[in-house]
Amino acid sequence: MRTNVGGMDRNFRWIVGAGALITAIAAPLPRGWRFGLLSFAASELITAASQYCPLNHALGINTNPENLREAAHHAVNVAKALAT
Repeated sequence: MRTNVGGMDRNFRWIVGAGALITAIAAPLPRGWRFGLLSFAASELITAASQYCPLNHALGINTNPENLREAAHHAVNVAKALAT
């Protein structure tokens, strides 16, 4: 699977996901809010761990530097092929 989450985006997801998880567990919240916060925390932690976000994919967003280098290398090769 190609990854599309990396760098600061991934670190931000770890921090926000952990904070949401701790808040959902520790804060005195109604059941609906707790479930919503746990769901949000799970989605953030899963996307950080897997380095793949379906929403980023749908929007064409890629913050993984490895994929950016690979795409730049591919673009250079295509340009060279077109120039010959």
